[in-house]
Amino acid sequence: MKYPILSGDYSVYIIILSVFLLIAVNLLIASCYIFVKYKNKYMAALTKSREEVGIAVENKNLVLSNVSRLIRNQMIRVVGMNELIFRESTDNVTRERTSEIRSSVDDILALMQGVQDYSLLERNLFDMVTEEFDLASLIIDSVTSTAPLFRSNDLVLDLSVDKDLPRKITGDTYKLRRSIIYLLSFACKKNKDGSLKLAVYLDDSSEGRCDITFKLHATSLDINFENIEYLLTHEEAANDMIFSHSELDLLDLYLTQKYLSIIGSVLEIRNPENDAYDITFSINSKIIDDTVIGDIRNAYRARNVRRTDTSMKFIAQDARILFIDEKETSIAYVGELLQNTGIFMDHASDATEAATKLAKNDYDLLMLHDSIKGDDGKYLIDKIKGGEFGMANSRIPSIAVTSDIRTSLSETQSHMKFDTYILNPIDPEELEKILIEYMPSSKMEIIADYGLFPGIRSAEDIRKYAEGYEDLYENAVKIYKRSKAYKEK
Repeated sequence: MKYPILSGDYSVYIIILSVFLLIAVNLLIASCYIFVKYKNKYMAALTKSREEVGIAVENKNLVLSNVSRLIRNQMIRVVGMNELIFRESTDNVTRERTSEIRSSVDDILALMQGVQDYSLLERNLFDMVTEEFDLASLIIDSVTSTAPLFRSNDLVLDLSVDKDLPRKITGDTYKLRRSIIYLLSFACKKNKDGSLKLAVYLDDSSEGRCDITFKLHATSLDINFENIEYLLTHEEAANDMIFSHSELDLLDLYLTQKYLSIIGSVLEIRNPENDAYDITFSINSKIIDDTVIGDIRNAYRARNVRRTDTSMKFIAQDARILFIDEKETSIAYVGELLQNTGIFMDHASDATEAATKLAKNDYDLLMLHDSIKGDDGKYLIDKIKGGEFGMANSRIPSIAVTSDIRTSLSETQSHMKFDTYILNPIDPEELEKILIEYMPSSKMEIIADYGLFPGIRSAEDIRKYAEGYEDLYENAVKIYKRSKAYKEK
């Protein structure tokens, strides 16, 4: 018997090998075809699922944003009636109860603001906005905003600010302020008879730039360190921990991290011992000039007082305001706040009525709710600034009344033609500040002490309270020179 391989006849083996190779190639091609077919089908299904999930998340966040905005709008009635009762009551028990209602309303509004912030951040509607700002004022404003929460929890914040910090720097003021407020709110809500210290200091400075570190040391925090780590390192943590398990206090910390990530900072948390935490973040900023903060404590103490008297501290005889809002309760509330000020407040419920009044009258200030019938508000402000209702009205200050906590002149294109904005429900003190700033000085007379500088009776008194802060001093001098005390000298 002959064996081809031994006799040198390789043809049979070549044929057999070729058949096997052909079969293998066909099987490989068939496998690739099946793989590609089912992969495409799988990827199409996966893409569709992702789109559906994305739409669901977008709808959820949109609902959260709209609901929080609606709740803010509906709180107008509660805030308005409570403030009016507080103003008119002479009974201490009633005033005490209205103060408790005010505190509860503040908590609700803070929660709604957090929910609305969350929805906007999840939809990536925030961008980095860089502008010049006063670091001292930002720190004071941020700390003062949380002062009622500290008082209600019987806590005291130890504030330590490096005197050598540059005062004028650049950065995203809105997001930095919100980060500080949320961080302090979280530490306050989770604190169980412990202590809180916020230190702000200069890390490094060179070539016109500086690194500024914010460090919050908190003791007796009722929170597990592992839970914090999970919250800050897992994308699904917000839904899992905050909403599914009703850990709403953690929302403040989550939002802090989100805002800091936009401005290029990282939230770092250490747990050196038991229930003590060091929470730190840093910002890198451009230094505008050589001015330093100095001693911030006096300015903070002067600002950290919530005024209990909500009556306006000025008279503006012959001044005219046009207030445009669809809600009668809002119009009535602002009208009550302006009682005894001498201001004539005209009002309109829609753009058509407002246009009619603008065509007939000249006003000193316009207040417009930005959500009035969709785009009617934007259409109206365009017409006003374009001079359609007379050049006098085209130059009047325009104030956006808004329930959108994201609103700022630098971030929201629809508000670019407004001079400033005020959040709804309208705070009497904020309204007072805006009116004093934007109403014609010729019609404005300050009849009582104002805000940051209580008891001022001379420029020297103002300088004492200003503690070397020239912008605060200059602002107070302007107010003082329009005051009754100055005119009676």
